[in-house]
Amino acid sequence: MGKKARKSSKKVRSSIAPIKKAESLFSDIPTIRMGAAEKISWYFSHYNRLSLGSFIFLASMYAMVAYYWRSIILTDNLKDPLLWSIWAFMTAILCWNIDAKRDLSRMAVGLVGGLMIEAWGTQTSIWTYYTNERPPLWIIPAWPVAAIAIDRIARMIDLLCSQLPLEKLWWIIVFGFTLLMANFVWPYLDKWTTIGAFAIVIATFVMPGDRRQDVTLMLAGAGLGVFLEYWGTSRQCWIYYTHEVPPVFAVFAHGIAAISFQRGAVILLSFIENFKSWLKKDAEVA
Repeated sequence: MGKKARKSSKKVRSSIAPIKKAESLFSDIPTIRMGAAEKISWYFSHYNRLSLGSFIFLASMYAMVAYYWRSIILTDNLKDPLLWSIWAFMTAILCWNIDAKRDLSRMAVGLVGGLMIEAWGTQTSIWTYYTNERPPLWIIPAWPVAAIAIDRIARMIDLLCSQLPLEKLWWIIVFGFTLLMANFVWPYLDKWTTIGAFAIVIATFVMPGDRRQDVTLMLAGAGLGVFLEYWGTSRQCWIYYTHEVPPVFAVFAHGIAAISFQRGAVILLSFIENFKSWLKKDAEVA
C-alpha cells in the first residue's frame, strides 16, 4: 500500500506541475518594498522596442476594424472624448510589459470567451446592440484587447497595493457576485445558455487559483468596466433589459470574466506544456 500511495502522489504532483509553472508566468511583479519613485521607474522601464511594435500593430488593427465596419460607425462617436480617452488608455496599457506567451494565451481565451459571452447575452436579449446583431462580430475583437488590458491593470494594482491583504476580499467577491448575478439574470434562468453561464461562473470560483491575483483582476476588470459600460449604455451602443446606465452587474461582470480568462489561460498553457513534453518523449522513444 505504501508504494502505491507514493506512486499515486507522484502522479498527482506531476499532473499539477505544468499548472504551477503556467501560473508563475503571471506573477513577475516585484515583491520587495518600493518607494513611489521606484514604482514609477519600474513601470516606465517596461516600455521598450516591443512596445513600439505593439503600438503599430494595434493602430493597424483599429484602422482595419474602423474601415471594414465604417458603414455602422456613427460620426458623433468619432468626436467623443470619453471613447478616445478609453482607447488611448487601453493602448498605452497594452504596450506595457509585453510577454508574448502570457499575452497570446489571454488573447486566444479572450476571443473565444468573448464570443461565448456576447452570444449568450444577445441571444437571450439580456442586452441588445443598436445594430440588432446577435452578436455583432465587430465587438468580438474588443474582448481579447480588454483581457490583456485588465491583466496589465491588475499587475499595477498588485504593485501599488503590495502591503494590503487584498486576498481577504475573495469571499466577499464570491458571495457578492453570485447574489448579484442571480438577481440580474433571474428572468432568464429558463434559458439553458443562462444556466450554462451561471455554471461557468461557479466553476471559476471553485477552480484553484491565486486569490490575491483574482482580487486584483476583479478590481481591474470592474474599474475598466465602469468606463466601458457607461460609454456603451449612455451612448446606446448597447442596452440592457433593465435600461440602467450601466447595471452594477455588468460592471463587475468584467472582473469575473477576467478571472475566468485567467483560469482558461492557465489551462491552455498547461495543455501546451504537456503537449510539448509528450512530443519530446515521443521523439526520444523514436
